[in-house]
Amino acid sequence: MKRVLKYSLLFLAASLVLGFAGCDLDWGNTQEETPGQETPGGDNNPIDDDAGVSFVDHPNGTLSITNGASEDMVIFYGQTPANNTILGGVRAGTTRNFDVSFRSDFGVGGWMILRGIKLSEYRTNRNSLSNAKIEYSAMATYREGQRFSTAIQSDYMGDYAIRVNNVGRLGVELRKNSPDGEKIGYVPALAQNNYYYFNSSNQMTIFPVFVYYDNVSKTVNTLRATSMLESQSVGPRAGTSIPTVRFPNDNDSWNAILGTLVSPVAYVTVQNNTNQGGQVERGTTPLISQNGYDSLNSGEISTFEVTATSTGVSIMLNITFYGGDVTIPVKTVDGETPVFINGYDYTITVEGAGGDAASYIVTFEQSENARDLEAQIEAL
Repeated sequence: MKRVLKYSLLFLAASLVLGFAGCDLDWGNTQEETPGQETPGGDNNPIDDDAGVSFVDHPNGTLSITNGASEDMVIFYGQTPANNTILGGVRAGTTRNFDVSFRSDFGVGGWMILRGIKLSEYRTNRNSLSNAKIEYSAMATYREGQRFSTAIQSDYMGDYAIRVNNVGRLGVELRKNSPDGEKIGYVPALAQNNYYYFNSSNQMTIFPVFVYYDNVSKTVNTLRATSMLESQSVGPRAGTSIPTVRFPNDNDSWNAILGTLVSPVAYVTVQNNTNQGGQVERGTTPLISQNGYDSLNSGEISTFEVTATSTGVSIMLNITFYGGDVTIPVKTVDGETPVFINGYDYTITVEGAGGDAASYIVTFEQSENARDLEAQIEAL
């Protein structure tokens, strides 16, 4: 594995020098696919007469976007917005569900990049979208029967900006002031000259959280650097003085990252086989699943990232139903509080019904081995 990885890194370095510099690459996200019901002007799909963008909610759509900005937004799929990759619009201060079943791998699961432009900006630049100001960027997953949630935040829209170059083979989620901080945006692998906007010029520290999609488990996974030296401190600027930062920020690129990255969490997949929606809680704090939700509907399977340690730590997880009136603790087969180790996969299944916690059965399993980070990175 290490020998193969070495040659891959050499190929990456050569590619960056010879062909990829200055390019926006959108790996795993084909743009030739055309949305079905989301196609502007499609049958039975009312559109905004001025902009030609649909704002119609699809209640059964699996992608949910909350627009916390003061302006309507137009959402595109793919790294580079184009008129044939419009997903639709979402009004200011509202949440809209999008139907993304047009994706060719929707049945088995996949991922795509989301980009957002203000409706007013789109109207001005609809015939020359390369001039439009992109103020929202994220990565969304999809799979039939599973939902994903994301939000547009007004703090990350404005007149101040930074430019971000990603020279690595993994996408980077930008986090403000800590690896668990607010999401600033998403930078695809090898993408250059990505602009991210802010409503303030105040300095911030940006932490990279490296993101990859596992084609086997059909889940998004994150890896974060353990060293503060992987972060970048920067003050957004306007006009011609916009600063540029790069990730990874070391000169040795992936050789250094592979030496510092560890699984920062244990991966806990929970299957709810009851007839009630509930929550997975660490103590009394609800966990957020990898697909962006704090709830687990009846019949759903979701994966949660639980911060543990490399040697193992006892963590009390609870499954709660009926607004917390029924709390079922997760126990091992021996009735003990389970020990979680970073990098390992855990499977929890809950079955039962009613208002008595004793009537529910929870099973708990740990994978035999930890995830092989080098193998997962090599597989991309």
